[in-house]
Amino acid sequence: MRDRKIPIYAKYPFLVQPGEYIAQYFGTEIPVAKLIEVDEFARRALVRVKANLKNMRYSVATKEVVEVLSFYIGLMLTASSSRWALKKYIDSEAKRAYLFLKNDDEKLVEFIARKIGLKAEYLGTEANKCGLAVVVGRDTLSNKDYVECYQYRVTIPSYLVGAEKLSTDPKWKLVNRYVKGGFVYLSKRDVSRLIEEYLKRYLLKVTEDLPRVVGGSKDVLGSTFANLSRRVKEIVKEVGGPSEELEASEEVARGVILEELFPPCIKDLKNSLLAGEHLSHHQRFALATFLLNIGASVEYVLDLFRHAPDFNERIARYQIEHLAGLRGGRKKYSMYGCDKMKSLGICVSECGVKNPLHYYRLQVKRYLNEKQYSHSQGSQSPQVRRR
Repeated sequence: MRDRKIPIYAKYPFLVQPGEYIAQYFGTEIPVAKLIEVDEFARRALVRVKANLKNMRYSVATKEVVEVLSFYIGLMLTASSSRWALKKYIDSEAKRAYLFLKNDDEKLVEFIARKIGLKAEYLGTEANKCGLAVVVGRDTLSNKDYVECYQYRVTIPSYLVGAEKLSTDPKWKLVNRYVKGGFVYLSKRDVSRLIEEYLKRYLLKVTEDLPRVVGGSKDVLGSTFANLSRRVKEIVKEVGGPSEELEASEEVARGVILEELFPPCIKDLKNSLLAGEHLSHHQRFALATFLLNIGASVEYVLDLFRHAPDFNERIARYQIEHLAGLRGGRKKYSMYGCDKMKSLGICVSECGVKNPLHYYRLQVKRYLNEKQYSHSQGSQSPQVRRR
């Protein structure tokens, strides 16, 4: 992504504290709540939100103040709409930052990492931007060494926090990284990806403090904000995202699914998804194939995945139908076994079974055997969902 001489704060608006920025730019303190009334800022914020929620391209303008204010107004609007909308907005902003970071100045990348809590250190110099050069292999034909340039290093605890959602990809497992003296060494691309994950966490914390930061809660922001908020909710509906009511009730399916009998790993994945967290490819595959193999419909799985911050209905539906054997080679995919789940870091408990499906079926069998007794004693049945 070429920056076309875009100002730093236009590319990375989260670097500024809005109150201080506004006071410096306008020469006086003005709450963001008041600036929402300015048509230029309001319109740009709506364009930004729409692009983020609809997976559309958003071109960052060179007018810094418009980008900074539209970014914060967008945070306010999505936060007032639904948890899904906020997570989706933040996910898109973090991805955009990553695209800029890959091509930006190395010292700036270090500064941004530290600003949002990632303890990263740039190892290069003007004369040597490679940083630490490490021989990682040798070409037997040419007899030449393969050299990897590690331009940054981060502390192991910082790495583990940022790579938590990435660790199902073997590349991000700590054992597959170059580690020395308590530091993990990374390329510029990889440290930028780690910053993306840190930024998602950082922006969620920023959102929690938004009422104080912007000078007003959504209840006192006026009619312009109310109108914009209604438009954002319409966009959420257009893209098939869950509404506030849907998120609150978790009524996302038809049929019968005994959710309380899910194995711990599946409960964990489902709860993460409902919380709007980003799941890796392997995590999504495990959750989707489990549900499809216990008889859940495509619509059940699709509606559950609406909670994903990067949800795209067309792509998600195609992938789920493919896993269900309704597309492509018409082969229904099997669920990962427990050994595979452990190797991917998805297993969260020792259940004594070889496959999560086996665990669920044993629990269902036990439930059905005890059902008559449970009803006679008036005990509570497991939570039932329509599939």
